[in-house]
Amino acid sequence: MTIAESLLAEFEQEVVATRKFLERIPDDKLTWKPHEKSKTAGDLALHIAQIPGMFAAAALEDDWSAPAGAHSQPASKQEILDAMDKSVETVRKALPRVEDARMPGKWRFMMNGQEIIAMPRIAMLRTIMLNHWYHHRGQLGVYLRLMGCQVPSSYGPSGDEMPDFMKGR
Repeated sequence: MTIAESLLAEFEQEVVATRKFLERIPDDKLTWKPHEKSKTAGDLALHIAQIPGMFAAAALEDDWSAPAGAHSQPASKQEILDAMDKSVETVRKALPRVEDARMPGKWRFMMNGQEIIAMPRIAMLRTIMLNHWYHHRGQLGVYLRLMGCQVPSSYGPSGDEMPDFMKGR
């Protein structure tokens, strides 16, 4: 199994849980935020939807700059789910193209011609594409709780639901 195939297997497991979190956001709460310094629920959810595809595609480059308008306020939950579907498709196409020999190579995040972050490509995929994604999904779980929505299970019970593997016990 290649490194990319291993990351893709983990990604496929996490897509299911992440989509459940995104599906729970009420359309009428997209502009809600828990604090004046926080992102809106819609902006956070759209960011979560876009992270994997953005960084799987970025892994194909040695020097990468974030696209303009990566963050914006979505008009509907469907826009978020569509962005998630597009992101998943991008990961499935781009990630297998990153060969093992390129994984330890230097990847750089550039802004206005300046290096912001430099790390091995595998570290970027692990820390930004996956761990960063999980971090924001956790934030969204807090948003859901504060909005009065049911929080889905991810790895174990959430307080609102049992994971599929525990149902019926």
